[in-house]
Amino acid sequence: MYLFTGKIVSNRQLTRDIRYLRITAPAEFCRQAAPGRFVMLGCDDGLFDPLLKRPFGIMNRGDDWFEVLIKEVGRGTLQLGELAEGSCVSGHGPLGNGYPEVDSELRSKDSSPLILVAGGMGIASIASCLLFNNRRPLNPDCKTILLYGAARLDELLLLDEIEKNSADLRIETITDDGSSGRRGWVTELLENELRQHPASLTFACGPEPMLKNVQQVLCKFKTRGYLSLENRMACGFGVCLGCVQKMAATGDNGAGESAKVCTQGPVFPADKVVF
Repeated sequence: MYLFTGKIVSNRQLTRDIRYLRITAPAEFCRQAAPGRFVMLGCDDGLFDPLLKRPFGIMNRGDDWFEVLIKEVGRGTLQLGELAEGSCVSGHGPLGNGYPEVDSELRSKDSSPLILVAGGMGIASIASCLLFNNRRPLNPDCKTILLYGAARLDELLLLDEIEKNSADLRIETITDDGSSGRRGWVTELLENELRQHPASLTFACGPEPMLKNVQQVLCKFKTRGYLSLENRMACGFGVCLGCVQKMAATGDNGAGESAKVCTQGPVFPADKVVF
């Protein structure tokens, strides 16, 4: 983990309350960043108000920069979203455990595709599987499908960037209000894909109700998957216990276990999470 001060390289407003930030960072931080890992960020103004940093998935990174999506929902995220280019931020990371690499052991022998499922702001985590230039978790022989759901059309983010940087990727979108041309939930798209490719591996990130439904679909088709949880975090390194998630029992006594999402996750095997 690295404690560092970075500068805002660019701050793009994607919607009324969502910002796309590129921030400088030490080279070693960028080398250790991987799809699914996250960073804690706060304003570097010396006021410590709010005191705690906020967690953000590392969506992309270069040699000396990384990118995050910020949804302005409270004082901390509003302050970060309003920072101008050249402003300083305080960060620590990269933190957590990300998505597994899709190698010959994880891929199905019948070359079933890797299915990426994103809901709302979960696209930041899922996009990291596609945008990272040389640390992708994707096997080049593995076809990839992105299933992306949001409340409405203008909340389907980053599609241009993803399409530009991802060859041979099929994208299916769906919205709650049908403004994308298709109305419904992203798990409906997942069911359709698994009917055709029941041995596929699935990565998913989004709000808890969506992840719970993804888990149920994976169980229905008896197939493998990983969920990136979005539990609230305060410290990011396992001290405050604010992000603890119940997990399935693994011992002989049948008792459930608990996991710290910040240090043991945020990515977990789908069949281990208890919602």
